[in-house]
Amino acid sequence: MRKMIATGLVVVLSALLMGAPVWAGPSFGIKAGINIADLNDLETIESIDELEQEAKTGFVGGVHLKFPLGIFDLQLEGLYSMKGAKGQSIDGLSSRSWETKLTYFEVPLLLKYELPTPVLKPFVYGGASIAFLMSAEEKNERINSDWVEIDESLNSEDYGWVLGGGIRLIGISLEARYTQGITDTVEKSGDKLIDQAKNKTWSVMAGLDF
Repeated sequence: MRKMIATGLVVVLSALLMGAPVWAGPSFGIKAGINIADLNDLETIESIDELEQEAKTGFVGGVHLKFPLGIFDLQLEGLYSMKGAKGQSIDGLSSRSWETKLTYFEVPLLLKYELPTPVLKPFVYGGASIAFLMSAEEKNERINSDWVEIDESLNSEDYGWVLGGGIRLIGISLEARYTQGITDTVEKSGDKLIDQAKNKTWSVMAGLDF
């Protein structure tokens, strides 16, 4: 599945560039904002009665290159993206807090359409992304109250799809997007539900085009 998505990204990029009716050169921009992230399909662990989860916020920001392709734009981004999850593990009458911090270098490839309105320009986009794990830490009061590295137990790459939209005004943009991972975040834990956990992230960002 991972190889198919990576190959598909290359094929789509090549086809769009070769078929572009207009080539006006790329433009550059920067963006930054917050992630609201958690792990879906993360419901329980065999050794405890219940696992409660809540959204975790973190920084997201980076750069993008935008290539005009007729009425569409092809946008390639490089983002520093903080994800993870946090919550409470309930065992009988007691509960212990836990938190996971995952940091990725994320590369979305997006096809973008912007309405040709005079001043305020709404836009929508969709595409795919690949994220490379930079660091991973976990703190679980049930086991240890200190942060511990968990890189070795996670997949080093996270593939996903992206949908979003926003508005642009005189080079300044505001956007919101949803990124759904399709790769199991945990490489292998021995617990079927934990091994099915995937990153899901809402992002809100402000940007500046140059």
